[in-house]
Amino acid sequence: MKNVFFKTVEEFRETQSAKLLIITALREIVPSSQNWFSALLSIILAAVVAFKVGFAPETVDLTSKICGRLIEIQLAIFGCVFAVYSILLAFLSDGYMKRLAKVPDKDKTSFLKRSITYYESVLFLFFINIGLSGVLLIIMDILPPDARLTSNLLLDSLMASVGLLLYYAFSFRVFYEVKSTIYNTIVLFRASIAYRFLDFAIEESEVEDDSETEEIEKQGE
Repeated sequence: MKNVFFKTVEEFRETQSAKLLIITALREIVPSSQNWFSALLSIILAAVVAFKVGFAPETVDLTSKICGRLIEIQLAIFGCVFAVYSILLAFLSDGYMKRLAKVPDKDKTSFLKRSITYYESVLFLFFINIGLSGVLLIIMDILPPDARLTSNLLLDSLMASVGLLLYYAFSFRVFYEVKSTIYNTIVLFRASIAYRFLDFAIEESEVEDDSETEEIEKQGE
């Protein structure tokens, strides 16, 4: 039992750099067999929006407006996720953390470590997304409405569309990750309720055993 707790201490004691935390966060959205649908959906939606904006006559203005709206949504979601993370940490009781520390996860870490790391990754993902949106918004505000990259209009539209495709695909994929965040939050809260009622059942069982013991002792007298 102590080995489990010492292992948890080691997991949380090591301090990772921001660079490693960002790399860990980006791994959450790397396309795989588990999240192929979210990746595909994000790319399809991004392609539709990117090429529509990229080939529009007012590409700079449209991009600026979309970035402005996206950064508002990103900041709102970031605030909600950060609030959930804070509430979750306050919500973790001593007994619940002990139980989560005993549950093994895929990569030989505890379920507690995996859950906390996931919420940290989501926060970093939105931080990166907000940063990209802010930089892109500033660039669009600096550029003139009729800005051109080359003398070829078709080439300009293609280059703009590809760049916007990457940005929108990342943004939509991060948005989609909110679904997993909600799911993980529900799992943790439901497990917490289950463990609490398990403790209640154990307490009730101990009370009943004590009552039966007292009755037997009284009958013996």
